Amino acid sequence: MTFAELYSRNEGSSKDVSVIVPRVYPEFCTENVLVMEWIDGTKLTDVETTRTNKEGDYTMNEDAVKENLALVKVAIDSTLSQLLVTGVLHADPHAGNLLKVSLEDGSITLGYLDFGILSTIPIQVRDALICSVALQVFSRDVDAVSSLFGELQLIPQHILDDPEEKAALADALEYTFENSLIYVDSPGGGDETAIPDLKFDKLLDSLSRLVPRFQFDLPPYFINNARALSTLEGIAKSLDPSFNVLTIMYPYALNRLLLNPSQSAVVERTLQSLIRSGEDERIDRQKIRRLLRDSALISGVPKRRVIWDVVKTKVGRRLAMSIVGEELKHSVNRQFKEGRSEKTKMKKKWYYLEL
Repeated sequence: MTFAELYSRNEGSSKDVSVIVPRVYPEFCTENVLVMEWIDGTKLTDVETTRTNKEGDYTMNEDAVKENLALVKVAIDSTLSQLLVTGVLHADPHAGNLLKVSLEDGSITLGYLDFGILSTIPIQVRDALICSVALQVFSRDVDAVSSLFGELQLIPQHILDDPEEKAALADALEYTFENSLIYVDSPGGGDETAIPDLKFDKLLDSLSRLVPRFQFDLPPYFINNARALSTLEGIAKSLDPSFNVLTIMYPYALNRLLLNPSQSAVVERTLQSLIRSGEDERIDRQKIRRLLRDSALISGVPKRRVIWDVVKTKVGRRLAMSIVGEELKHSVNRQFKEGRSEKTKMKKKWYYLEL
């Protein structure tokens, strides 16, 4: 399936599409020449300004800001969809290749240009990316994230098999996440319910420093899309300083964990680690409460909506039944033990009375 078939509204393949992809004219193409439709538009960074005083201060047109911010969010959403869901990726989506396009009906949409670089991302890499985000954001488990780098195909296995190297990698990743995941609601970084602000530029810079030390093999699509997301995040923040990319990334992580379309053992293991604890790996109600609370905070929707979104999925219903089943089993076992304990006490009481 082509990029246009997946994402373009002018292919008529989906009701929910919101981008335009230029048509290809195969009759004019050769081995060395690609002829595509011309698309008129403006850059997402171009916003009309008005001079407000003699000192030369300017204000941006509010309507244009809202329109451009909405398209930036579409661009980020589209990039994440390509990176984490479909695996068919425009591998160079910088600001110059994304346009604000006005349609004949007066509406606006996002236009993609320059399809010189397309990539396909293996399903196991997509799963591992989702798990890495979930483990770091929801449980801050750096050791688990470092283990997933093998699944991401980003680091040689012999590094992960060496205890000293793996420990050094975990320390380096912890430093990286401390600098790229900023918990703005908690200056000391100790509040586990704070919403992290993900800084893609710092994440990319830190990862680039790890490349020579741990023999990272970063595919071009990984670097290009990290840069693109960093650029888009910068544009969004210039239009809205409160913008947080995790509010867009969260639904992908949650849906992938719950739906697990590839039936990945890694995804299943990650989900279970987020809701279970202890040697007996019992379902931990406190973990579930924290996961739901953090999900609501990050997504900006009520906790009841998060619960409903979870229960609507097949895996979510299975999870809910597991919770109820384990709670009933635990309750019955507790009552049985308490009953046996009470029976033992009564026997001892009659024994002493007989004496």
